[in-house]
Amino acid sequence: MANYETLIDEMVELLLGDDPDAPVAWAKEVVAGDTEAIDFFNEVFTPAMAAIGDKFGRLDIFLPELIDSAERAQAISNDVLAPIFEAEDGDTQMSRGKIVLCTVQGDLHDIGKNMVSLMLQVNGFEVIDMGINVPPREALNRAKEVEADILGLSALMTTSQPYMKECVELRDGFGLKENFSIIVGGAPITAEYTAQIGADAFGKSAVEAVEKCMLLMEQRAS
Repeated sequence: MANYETLIDEMVELLLGDDPDAPVAWAKEVVAGDTEAIDFFNEVFTPAMAAIGDKFGRLDIFLPELIDSAERAQAISNDVLAPIFEAEDGDTQMSRGKIVLCTVQGDLHDIGKNMVSLMLQVNGFEVIDMGINVPPREALNRAKEVEADILGLSALMTTSQPYMKECVELRDGFGLKENFSIIVGGAPITAEYTAQIGADAFGKSAVEAVEKCMLLMEQRAS
């Protein structure tokens, strides 16, 4: 029987270690042993990434370490887990939900959005990244077209915030509120502004965005 707590500790150590190739090699050994890939994803991979997020939140690690660990975790996902799931049933089994992500109209910043995209993918979400300067109707149409569970809107400039509000209003006005949730984020965005415009959630960081998206998926399933 696999000792999940030990495996979690080992994965965290490797994700933050000096050898960028070690996590993939280690993960291959683990899933080749007595740990099923899906159990590894749910009981080791996901808690390890949560532990990394906690370390970042406590300032035990900083943004460069967070990015490096996320990229290494993505390599485990792509090179170890996804091939196993695809071979088993032609699907990844890893998808926690489908998210359309974009920086809203009038804003050309994408560093924060890209970080959120990476962290979401690492944690098992399917992400469709529309890029920057995306008008509300285009974002809504894409979310509807791909049957997204969540639409994520990012803005760094206060002048672009009204487009977030417009996006929420259009979604609700078109009767799409039951189709997908909307999460917003970015430096000027607050919980108060989120409530004011009627968005469903607010993530103040990439780590929190993942947590909030998981909560939104739980709410949608209930």
